Amino acid sequence: MGKAIIGVCAVILVAMVVAVAVGVTRSRSGSGGKLEASQKAVKTICQPTDYQEACENSLAGSNSSDPKELIKAGLQAAIDEIKKVVSNSGTIQDAAKDPMSRQALDNCKELMGYAIDDLTKSFNQLGAFSASTLDEYVENLKIWTGGSITYQQTCLDGFVNVSTEAGEKMRKLLNTSQKLTSNGLAMVSEIPKLIRDLNFPGLTRAGGSTRKLLAKDGFPSWVSFQQRMLLQQKVSQMKANVVVAKDGSGKYTSINQALKEVPNKNASPFVIYIKAGVYNEKVTVDKYKSNVVFIGDGPTRTTITGRLNFVDGTSTFNTATVG
Repeated sequence: MGKAIIGVCAVILVAMVVAVAVGVTRSRSGSGGKLEASQKAVKTICQPTDYQEACENSLAGSNSSDPKELIKAGLQAAIDEIKKVVSNSGTIQDAAKDPMSRQALDNCKELMGYAIDDLTKSFNQLGAFSASTLDEYVENLKIWTGGSITYQQTCLDGFVNVSTEAGEKMRKLLNTSQKLTSNGLAMVSEIPKLIRDLNFPGLTRAGGSTRKLLAKDGFPSWVSFQQRMLLQQKVSQMKANVVVAKDGSGKYTSINQALKEVPNKNASPFVIYIKAGVYNEKVTVDKYKSNVVFIGDGPTRTTITGRLNFVDGTSTFNTATVG
């Protein structure tokens, strides 16, 4: 009787060992399959980039085969790298010994903020999109990632003819972020192709066709009906939100004063009518002031002049009269 019990227990034990072994094998097989699919997707996503090794390294830990998630991971890697540049920019402070170098460094900090903002917009928009708006969606992503690249290059341009040592240090700091941002632009530009090759979840394009951004009344399709109507009006027909006049006949005599009335993240056109006159001021439109429209009395009648230049000690980035 005892031997029979021992025999049954042995059979049960063997069955348990076999079950565990099969479970482990299946788990490994499933995990391996998922990893292989992720690696294949990463290779495909990174194929069109200029810096494929940097791209694959930035996506190595994502463990996903969803192309949208991989692109988000790539953009997040670029954002994180730019944040590192900002946090480490203090190491350049000692090298920026002259006023122009320090001004260039301050400009870089501001520009890096803009670069992060643009990449964040790209990152956030990757949350959801539809086939019907795909082309406009991709164009926005390209504009924002391209803008981030421009901000980083403008930062480096500020050190030209100023300080070789400080500029070289900043160039090294920005090396990786520039590569990752460039890769991000390449990835978002290939979204229509990726939809065909990797099958974005829930998104198909019949025949793989790409809808073009068609012009409407001479304007691109992304210009809204309200904006088109506004741009087609004569100055005399426009209803301005604020009037600026040098002679005191408007609400303000300064354009910058009028800009303070523009709501942050404004959703509709805010028209500032600038009457004839010479306005000696540097006009700065804050990045949160959206949809601002300047209307003047003509190129020879309404003049804005900041009178700023590099020779007088202003960095090129800050010489724009309206920016």
